[in-house]
Amino acid sequence: MGSTGERLVQLYVYDLSQGLARSKLMFNGSQLSPMLLGRPIDAVYHTSIVIDGVEIYFGAGIQRSYPGQTHHGAPMEVIDLGHTSLPSEVIAEFLESMKEIYKQETYDLFMHNCNNFTDDFAKFLVGRGIPSHITSLPADVLSTPFGQQIRGQLEGVMNPITQAPSINEPPLRSSDPPTLVSSSTSQPYAGVRVASTLSDFDRIMSSAASKAAVIFFTSATCPPCRVVYPHFEQMAEESAGKIVFVKVDVSKSYDIGSKYQIQATPTFVSFIRGEKFEEWSGGHPGTLRANVNMLMSATYPPHPHESLRLPAFTSAAMQAPVKYTRQLPMDKVLVKLGKVGTDENVVAMKNFITTKQKQGAIEARVPDLQKWSKFLQSSFQELPPETLFPVIDIFRLSLTDPRVSAFYAEEPQHATIEALLDTALSAKGIYQVKLVTLHAICNLFSTKLFPPSLTNAPLVTLVLGLVTGCLLDESHPQLRVAAAGLIFNLASFNQKLRTESASTVADREDSISEDDQIQLLAAIVESIDRENESTEALRGLLLSLGLIVYGAKIDGEVLELAGVLEAARIVGEKGKKSDKKLLGEDGARLCLEIGEELLTKGLRKP
Repeated sequence: MGSTGERLVQLYVYDLSQGLARSKLMFNGSQLSPMLLGRPIDAVYHTSIVIDGVEIYFGAGIQRSYPGQTHHGAPMEVIDLGHTSLPSEVIAEFLESMKEIYKQETYDLFMHNCNNFTDDFAKFLVGRGIPSHITSLPADVLSTPFGQQIRGQLEGVMNPITQAPSINEPPLRSSDPPTLVSSSTSQPYAGVRVASTLSDFDRIMSSAASKAAVIFFTSATCPPCRVVYPHFEQMAEESAGKIVFVKVDVSKSYDIGSKYQIQATPTFVSFIRGEKFEEWSGGHPGTLRANVNMLMSATYPPHPHESLRLPAFTSAAMQAPVKYTRQLPMDKVLVKLGKVGTDENVVAMKNFITTKQKQGAIEARVPDLQKWSKFLQSSFQELPPETLFPVIDIFRLSLTDPRVSAFYAEEPQHATIEALLDTALSAKGIYQVKLVTLHAICNLFSTKLFPPSLTNAPLVTLVLGLVTGCLLDESHPQLRVAAAGLIFNLASFNQKLRTESASTVADREDSISEDDQIQLLAAIVESIDRENESTEALRGLLLSLGLIVYGAKIDGEVLELAGVLEAARIVGEKGKKSDKKLLGEDGARLCLEIGEELLTKGLRKP
């Protein structure tokens, strides 16, 4: 894991006008701004968040710099916002999820600027936003005729400043030396690591003790090295952290070059779990790629399932997580809620959703989620089911926004989500409440931050209880569809982690425990056997079964149980001609691949 423990989160506040906002808008010793704009203007604010020795801000997309070393100069003020214990990997995932909302082409000096970004980021890190006098300034200026008049001039002057490129961009975590970290990957250490000293090198290699590493020995006077640089960096990104890529300039780092007796550059040395694997010289990109591919195969030997031909299953299983994004007629929903619909928290969330529906995520400002969470938790206890399910439906739609779902990923003890699941499993869990709860939990997959919590205690017990119960509901096929969708999301997340997490097949770890997988597998196989009505539910169950089995440990209980339950026979029967009306031709092919290939050939031990 990355940085953890309580770390200070700071807000750096800059004046883009460099004092002109106050000093130049004066007449006879008085400020002109109160007369023209209705309030004094002390600064044209630009803000950024500083955490772990890195300054993060929005301009030309989400940018990073060493604190106080941006093109904006020194901050006029530094505000301590609070402390966070979120790991650096979690913060990196949050920033990755924000890239679609905060990208360069969406920047607007007045409506979607750096201060909106830091406000959202601060809420995620410490649970509260930045000072309101900063975030409200653009709207205050535009609310006056003079502000509207000078808007174009201000944008023309300020946009080149606010959207200038980053300088001296560091990695996300300050304990690492500057690296060529890719801004396009969610892996915080997926780029090339640079070792300048022997201690740097030893520390980097210790992080590769359980995986592979490739060392690129280069020098300042090596033309072939410059040819290889972009290929080396691209392969580092493609490896997604499975291989540690290290660059050493032996013209500066003599001690490292001496340790490995490097006589010429470029020279490459590869390792598997700390043991030397191969050494070669020369700047041919094809040789580099071939040797890296060989290293990957030797370090991560393929699972026997990976040799099976499963085109229908593979393409279907790669689909995005199931989410429920159906829009709501908010005014009608509020009328249905009666007095509850006038609550300030409901109104604030309604305004957020309505703005997002009509104007897009860029214009939608996230409401106070702490207040909204308290309202939800009290609603779960106090509201009758017929009033409760529209409230949960509003919550469901809000979770499609990664800013909202990320907040609940880091909420202490996941109190709101746990209370929601408890409610759906209680006497209040009528059909409508269960359905919108399943939809809401599916929407938590809109961020990469929440799935690990759903597959671990205490939430996984509640989730499994809800989905298995809903799969057995013969009266409501939509419940079975939603339950199958959520199971697919869980199985897909688990399978991805399973195949990417460890150095060898034997060492791979699942996100869902084997006991919980067994419970899921039993429910899925029984439900496939029983499902004769809903094509959508059956298809989701088939894919979930395949994902749980695919890549499972050869000697594990999951594959053993699949055999005991005769899953291959049950799936095979579903794929026969008598069921093609339910499944269609594509579904029949899916049954053939899962039944005959994965559940028959795939269960045989090598």
